[in-house]
Amino acid sequence: MYRTIVSIPTTLRILPALLLAAACAETTAPLPAPEELLLVVNTRDATLSLVPISVAGAQVRIALGGTVPEAARPAAGRRLAVVSAGGGDSLAVVDMRQRRLERMIPLPPKAAAEGAVILGDTVAWVALSGRDEAARVHLLTGEVVAVPVGRHPRDIVLARGRLFVVNANVAPCPPPDLVCPDGEPWLTVLDPVSQSRAGGRDSIPLPGPGNASYAVLGADGRIYVLSRGGADRPAGRLSIVDPVLRTEVGSFGGFGELPGPIAADKSERIVVSSASEGLMEFNTRLRAVVRGAGIGIPLQANAGVATDSRNLIYGVESGNCAGGPGRVRVFRPDFTEVRTIEVGRCAGAAATAFIPPEEEPASR
Repeated sequence: MYRTIVSIPTTLRILPALLLAAACAETTAPLPAPEELLLVVNTRDATLSLVPISVAGAQVRIALGGTVPEAARPAAGRRLAVVSAGGGDSLAVVDMRQRRLERMIPLPPKAAAEGAVILGDTVAWVALSGRDEAARVHLLTGEVVAVPVGRHPRDIVLARGRLFVVNANVAPCPPPDLVCPDGEPWLTVLDPVSQSRAGGRDSIPLPGPGNASYAVLGADGRIYVLSRGGADRPAGRLSIVDPVLRTEVGSFGGFGELPGPIAADKSERIVVSSASEGLMEFNTRLRAVVRGAGIGIPLQANAGVATDSRNLIYGVESGNCAGGPGRVRVFRPDFTEVRTIEVGRCAGAAATAFIPPEEEPASR
C-alpha cells in the first residue's frame, strides 16, 4: 500500500497561496426570489391591475387604450403579459417588470380576441373568436400569422409541446343570449413550430352542453375544459382531456348554470368561478366535485379566479360596473379568507405571473 506524505513545511508553503486565491476569487451574490403578481382585467376602466403578492408593493393600473371586451383574459410570460384590447381587435403587450404598456399590436379585422398563451416571452398564440382562427403574434416585431381552427375559438392551452384550441361552436341567437351552442364543441390541436394542425389526431370532440369557453392545464398534466352550455342546456360541465391520447377521459356536471373562468392550483384542485354560485371546487385526484352548485363560496358577481404558487385562491368580484370598483377576495386553500384587494371597475378575468429577477451584467 502506498501513501503520499506531505511534510509540515510544504503544507505551510501551500496554505498562503490557497488563501490568496480564495480571497481573489470572484463572488456572485445570489439573485433575489422571483416576483409574483396578480393580474386583473378591469373591463370598464380598460386597465390591467398588477398587484404584487409575493413582496410588499403598490398596485399599478395600466391603461390599455380604447375598450376592453368582457371576454378579455390576461396571459403572462416571464416578463411580458398580453390581453385583448381595442374592442378585441388589438393585443396589448404589457411589460410587467417595468409596469408599463409596451405596445399595441393590431389584429385582423373582427378578431374578437379572447384567451391566449405566451411561449418564451416572444410569441403569443391568441384565440380569435370572430374569425375562427388562432393567431401567432410575435410580441417584439408585431408580426401576425393566422391559422384556421374550429368554430368560435375561445381559449388556448399549451400541453406536451402542442397547442389545444377550445372551439365553442356557437352561433347567433335572439337576446338575451346573443350566442347559443350549435352542436358539441371540440379542441383543435396545433403544432406551434410548423404553425399548422398537429400530426395524428388533431380534433378532440367534447360531448356535453356545448359552448366550451375556458381551459387550464392541471398539475396532473391533463387539460380541463369548462363548457358553459346555453339557453336550452344551461348546466355547465367540466371535461378532462388527455393531451397524449388526445381524447376526453372524463366529464362532470354539478356546477350550476353558465359557470365562468377556471383556474388550477399546484396540487389537485380546479377552481370554477360562477356569477351565481361563487367559487366551486373539483378534485383532480379523486375526480369528484368537492364543492359544487349550492355550496360554493359566495361572492358578489364572481367574474374570474386565479391561484398562486402557495395555492392561495383569488376570487374576483366585478363590482358595480356603472361606477364602483371591483375587488379580489383572497382565500387560503381551506377557503378561509385572508384579505380583500380593491381593483378597477367591472373587474373580470385574472391570472398570476412569475417574474424572474433581472440579472446584473457580469463584473470584470
